[in-house]
Amino acid sequence: MTAADWAGFWDAKATAPTDFQATGRGLMDEVGFLYTVHEIVRLLAPRREQVLIDVGCGSGLISLALAPWLARIHAFDLSPNMVERARRNLSQVANVEVAVGSIADMALPDACGDRLLAYSVLQYLDGEATLVRALREIFRVLRPGGRALLAANPDPARRGALEQVIRARPDQEAAERELALQDTLLWVTPERLCELARDAGFHAHAEAISDRIWQHFYMFDLVLEKP
Repeated sequence: MTAADWAGFWDAKATAPTDFQATGRGLMDEVGFLYTVHEIVRLLAPRREQVLIDVGCGSGLISLALAPWLARIHAFDLSPNMVERARRNLSQVANVEVAVGSIADMALPDACGDRLLAYSVLQYLDGEATLVRALREIFRVLRPGGRALLAANPDPARRGALEQVIRARPDQEAAERELALQDTLLWVTPERLCELARDAGFHAHAEAISDRIWQHFYMFDLVLEKP
């Protein structure tokens, strides 16, 4: 699927009843979300004077949670409808701005951010060439010493475990649609992602996801440091 296809996909999702459903986390509960925020803070270690770039911000919940602890947040999403939902959720938060944008083409100046978060974003890129462009773009917008967390990436070695969970769902028509969706995603091993990130100039390592977050059994986090 192209970027335009995914924008349409998330435009439709943006009309869901809840913010978790809108961002594709319909199985996440409140505790799982709080652990997600805890993990982001642990790995990114943001400070109050810093600028965060939140790419693939969805309905804006993570930016909302992190805003009190940062000087400014630039939030982007590929979906115009999702951006509007995020703007509504962040309407009373003065230090967050939300715009339509892509991780492979951010409308930001060079070296403008201290931290960058992309939560469950890389899997929606249309191939390794776009992934490489995204990594170079992340390197461009981060300041020296900056850190990026590219979180919740599906590991191809664990795809079978996810498919088993999907097949066990009671709604078999929905399960078949979910299985077909997996074929459109970009599945990259932790080793390959680290290799590509190092080629882009980063120090990189993979991290396991907390078992309090439901996707932990088939996804991993990637942490990048710009020298």
